[in-house]
Amino acid sequence: MINILLINQYSYPPGRSNWRRHFDLFKNFSKEDYNIDVICGSFVHDRKEKILDKDEKYRLIGSEGIKYHVLSGISYKSKIVRMLSMIQFFFKVLFFSKKIEKKPDIVYASSPHPFNGLAGMRLAKKYKCPFVLEIRDLWPETWVAMGATTRKSILYKVFAYIEKVLYKNANKIITLTANKDYYTSIGIDEKKVEIISNGVDLEKYDSLVGENSPIKLSENKFNILYTGAHGTANCLEVILEVAKQIENDDIIFNFIGEGEKKSELIEKVKKYNLKNVIFYPPINKNYIPSTLKKGDVMIVVAKNTTLYKYGISFNKLYEYFASSKPIIFSGNVANDMVKEASAGISVEAENIEKIKEAVLSLYRMAKEEREILGKNGRKYVEENYDTKVLSKKVEKIILDLLEDKNV
Repeated sequence: MINILLINQYSYPPGRSNWRRHFDLFKNFSKEDYNIDVICGSFVHDRKEKILDKDEKYRLIGSEGIKYHVLSGISYKSKIVRMLSMIQFFFKVLFFSKKIEKKPDIVYASSPHPFNGLAGMRLAKKYKCPFVLEIRDLWPETWVAMGATTRKSILYKVFAYIEKVLYKNANKIITLTANKDYYTSIGIDEKKVEIISNGVDLEKYDSLVGENSPIKLSENKFNILYTGAHGTANCLEVILEVAKQIENDDIIFNFIGEGEKKSELIEKVKKYNLKNVIFYPPINKNYIPSTLKKGDVMIVVAKNTTLYKYGISFNKLYEYFASSKPIIFSGNVANDMVKEASAGISVEAENIEKIKEAVLSLYRMAKEEREILGKNGRKYVEENYDTKVLSKKVEKIILDLLEDKNV
């Protein structure tokens, strides 16, 4: 049996968070051939709630053969405290790893932040086993792109150094980007890098389409849906500007989710006196399929940043494809999947006038034509981004590393 130790502060047990990449990937691994231990934190970042009780330090949660070791940690709202929570998690992982019953044959660390990677690197050396580093966000480049720091800052230089150390020590790097350009640009051998994007569990998705969604969309209206985070990177204020310009009571923009910009967005709707915008609270991921089924069009706006020249892998996009609904996508990216799949209308990043034209074009389009676009997206995700397909790619990487005598 192959023992896999996965380290990610944000890889929570299913049902605790809408983030479930690793559960969807690893639940497809044979239970007879693999033992999978996941070490994660207690504070759920996307829901701002804790898994553990007040005085609870640790809990073991099992789900479909995967063991989640949940470690207590700091709750946070500010970026500084969040950084402290990352450092705390790093040390907790190192101390807790001594309690893992089975010595890992491979350590897999996912890096929404680099301290996950550092913990994985240390443990891989300790157990003398292969180290897989998964890069979810290009730290510290993401900070620069979002305006949080500059390349001249001490913070950037520290994290850039950590990044290089991790890349050097990883036996394999898994990236979610569309290409390997970033890695080759900083001197990483492209053979060391594998691309495995996000995706959607279509079997699970389809089983939930009949659920009774808590979201009640406006009846007899043309409903445009956005689901997910309401943050700076999501550019929802751009969609509000589009809504402001559309003088048609039949077209409704629906925002489902939570984030630091939500209150600001709600205030802007009040200021503009918009009657065609409705905000809903976040919903359990199990209700996403039945909710999307009620919509007419899905929408995504990607921030206009050079970071996306390496590609995107937005979770919501795969769910939108699975819904068989047409998609409006605004972004300057290396991999315009909506365009590639002929699944909707793609326009340049943050272009309010072009997004408006796309909305009106789909509104005026015959229902049968919209259905063709939706079916194109569904076929595209079935062939390329079903998690069963992605799981096989991850398994091949692991088996190849274990067979490689030079690792």
